[in-house]
Amino acid sequence: MSVLANIRNRAGLLVTVIGVAMLIFILQAALESGKWFANDRNVGEIAGKGVPVEEFDARVKQGLENVKRQSQQTTVDPGTEDMIVQQTWTQMINEIVYSKEYEKLGISVSEDELYDLMLVHPDRYVIQQFTDRETGRINKDFMDPQTGQLDVKKLKALVEQMNEQQEQAWSELEKAVKQSRIAVKYNNLIKKGLYVTTLEAKQDYIAQNKQFSVRYVEKKYNAVPDSTIKVTDADLTAYYNEHQNDYQQEQETRKAEYISYDVVTAPEDIETIKSDMSRVAEEFKGRNRTEDSAYVIAEADSRTFDLSLHKKGSLSPEIDSLMFSEPVGFVYGPYMENNSYKVAKLIDEKMLADSVKARHALIAFKGAMRAAPTVTRTKAQAKAKADSLFKLINEKKIKFEDANQLSDDAVSKLKTGDMGWFNESAQLAVPFKDGALAAKKGEVIVVESDFGYHIIEVTDRSKKETKYVQVAIIDRKIEPSTKTVQNYYSKAGEFAGKYKTAEAFQKAVEDRKLSKRVADNVKEGDKTIAGLESPREFVRWMYNDKTKKGSVSDVFEMGNKFVVAVLTEIRPKGIAALDLVRDQVEPKAREKKKMELFSDEFNKNLTGANLDALAQKMQLHVEKMDNLSFNTYSIPGAGREDYLVGTAVSMKAASVSKPIPGHSGVFILALDNIKDAPVAKDYKNIQTQTASALQSRVDNEVFDALKDNAKIVDKKAKYY
Repeated sequence: MSVLANIRNRAGLLVTVIGVAMLIFILQAALESGKWFANDRNVGEIAGKGVPVEEFDARVKQGLENVKRQSQQTTVDPGTEDMIVQQTWTQMINEIVYSKEYEKLGISVSEDELYDLMLVHPDRYVIQQFTDRETGRINKDFMDPQTGQLDVKKLKALVEQMNEQQEQAWSELEKAVKQSRIAVKYNNLIKKGLYVTTLEAKQDYIAQNKQFSVRYVEKKYNAVPDSTIKVTDADLTAYYNEHQNDYQQEQETRKAEYISYDVVTAPEDIETIKSDMSRVAEEFKGRNRTEDSAYVIAEADSRTFDLSLHKKGSLSPEIDSLMFSEPVGFVYGPYMENNSYKVAKLIDEKMLADSVKARHALIAFKGAMRAAPTVTRTKAQAKAKADSLFKLINEKKIKFEDANQLSDDAVSKLKTGDMGWFNESAQLAVPFKDGALAAKKGEVIVVESDFGYHIIEVTDRSKKETKYVQVAIIDRKIEPSTKTVQNYYSKAGEFAGKYKTAEAFQKAVEDRKLSKRVADNVKEGDKTIAGLESPREFVRWMYNDKTKKGSVSDVFEMGNKFVVAVLTEIRPKGIAALDLVRDQVEPKAREKKKMELFSDEFNKNLTGANLDALAQKMQLHVEKMDNLSFNTYSIPGAGREDYLVGTAVSMKAASVSKPIPGHSGVFILALDNIKDAPVAKDYKNIQTQTASALQSRVDNEVFDALKDNAKIVDKKAKYY
């Protein structure tokens, strides 16, 4: 049997083997990522109800599509994506947590009420959908010209002719408005239940207006160097036991130490880039005008061909004078600028009028900047229509006014497209402006911009002209070569492979004299770590079920760094163990010993109520404050000192306090005089103000209270 026949006969087996191998590969990747075949396929738990990842992901994708549609973009940046994920999570918390409350209370929104909120008295969410984000004004196609507000007649007309996609978006908007309205009703119900009694208002009035004249002496903690105060393990334990609640953690945090191999461009990389750009310069000289744009896009790192015109002084100082003195076709470079090697070519030069008067018609296309929702033509269809109108105008078969009546720019249509006079500094699209300033009086041109295709007629032109040039620049960023990057990666890989335990990691860092950095208090959902670019995989590794205290990572690539890390601490949710917060406890325990020391000093040196004598003995100063009240937030020269204020308002006149431990030091306080609050006729205004202050907290604090009670478990970080 021939070899070919053997292969044919074994083809079925071969396909099976390859299929199994691919399946194993896919399964391995999925298992490592933790996204597939996990025991728990929920992104979290809210009030005892699991949130399936499939349902959550579908909502996130819908949110992303809405953002893309509103911004007319095809992609969404990572920051916006994170925001959508968090908004979706908050929305699901709202739905699950609040829905139980709404059901108990029978709160709902009727169909008639929803219709009113959507199409009669549009809710703020509806208005937002038709508001231009840049100007903050209603989209011109839906604006009432008399009031500048959303025109409900135009809104109803849109709803009546919606396509399937628009209907889906409108349905989502209805849900959002309905949920918002129910939430407002619920919160208003709670607000109306908050009442401030006359007695409470009176107490609040007194707290604001009863004034105390005090004198005090303070010895600040920083008056004694920390090095002179010894803190024992017993001191630390005692302080920790007394203040455990200060070290309560709402969620688990972890700490890792890491070394970073920062990739730096090698001298030979720079020489290679410079040499290649010399080749580019020679080839650029040989390209003709029609080839320039393709060559720039092919060779430039920026992949852009600049169509704009520049006047003298607007180019880089390196090339500005040259481009205004050399002939078209002149090539300069390579030269270094902004960490790149560049080659510049003078493509064209034009004499532009200092100002022109022009009129225009806009033929927009779907997806163009600020295009109305009613514009459905493609870019190709828009160009064909603009070219056709341009031809008819030039052949005098139609007037410019006729073309303008087909314009998609409603504002300019009202003035037959008249733009008036404008110059180079006008806030107009660059292609539009440059095209108009370069055209002759009476000339009609077609120009493309981000808004669509403009048919422009120059109706007048200034006699004064200025020279402008078009310069094409090919840039090549100075960065490490693949070989250089691989060398750094090999060093990081060698370290990660050789030192796989925490002890070996730490010893190697010391022996090699490497710089060690710390990522501390990292939460599972964190998206940023100071000094590291895109550290999401690093954070996922820290919280992987296989990662234990002392685990050493493989190599992470983060921007221009290769990182190897060791997990050094795991701090569970709840009260942190003393060992984990020792660095925080120690200064507080030392401060407590200073407080005890200073209190003893005050007690020994204080004679009767004579603060001046005390201050003189201890070489301190007596401070005075005449308008202290229960509501005083800050003490001049000391900051916020609640113990001091609380002690003062509870003392009797002409008395001296015991030593008062404060945030900044220890105080002795003398209360000289009490000025009672003036008698008020009634307390209605205070009642209203206090109730209003309470009610203003409802929107946020009710949600926080319900959320805490729901015992939410957030596992989004495993998936996003």
